[in-house]
Amino acid sequence: MTKSFGKALQHLRREQGLGLRMAAEELHLSAAYLSKIEQDKEPPPRPEVIRRMATLFGGEDTLFDLARTNDPGLMDFLRSNPSARELVRTVMLAKLKDADIRRIISQINEGSEGKSSNRKERTMIHQAPWSTVWPKFLQNLLNQPRCPRHPDCPHVKSMVQGVINDVLSVGADGIRVRSHRTNNVDEIPEERFKVWWKHLSRNGSASLVPGGPNNPHPWRSRIVGAILATALPDEIEIETSNSIILKNTKA
Repeated sequence: MTKSFGKALQHLRREQGLGLRMAAEELHLSAAYLSKIEQDKEPPPRPEVIRRMATLFGGEDTLFDLARTNDPGLMDFLRSNPSARELVRTVMLAKLKDADIRRIISQINEGSEGKSSNRKERTMIHQAPWSTVWPKFLQNLLNQPRCPRHPDCPHVKSMVQGVINDVLSVGADGIRVRSHRTNNVDEIPEERFKVWWKHLSRNGSASLVPGGPNNPHPWRSRIVGAILATALPDEIEIETSNSIILKNTKA
């Protein structure tokens, strides 16, 4: 039996280990509205929202197919790239079998992996072990400027919207932060930051877009990445509002 859009969405969210409230916050939706979508009490949302869902949860083809719509990013790409349209048209007119199309995709991916491997070789240069990075991270976090509304708390801002997050406590096992936007308090364990550091050490960069291909972990990734970059300015720099990079990995 084919799943509905809502049930498929719920399954993908749970596979990512994200609670309803947490997922709604990342998607900039209300938890009540997201719950209604998952229960099929609301129709699938706009394609732009489905794109955000697919980025966070994965399963983009499934979600767009069940919603009976197209990825707006894909359509924009085809509109602005005549060669891409020609490629799709050529494949369509050639009436290639699925196996042939997958072979073409595999060849393209192999070429992309060859380019990225050169960068990965440059990233494995010197990275300090996490056991030495973590104490420095904690101390630098305590030294951040005080929040204008809560002068007892250091604070860190998210990179895209500049949302202030108070650092409520810092300990050997992790930290606690409070968002000014939602007033929610989140505990971020040491292991979460360690996952990000290992990803940066392997790849040289990390995406803050939840669920993206270069994103180490989807949970609160925008603020986790921002905290990491803020507390380790000698090792990490902000490349764009959606990505961070190890300083010694630039070509």
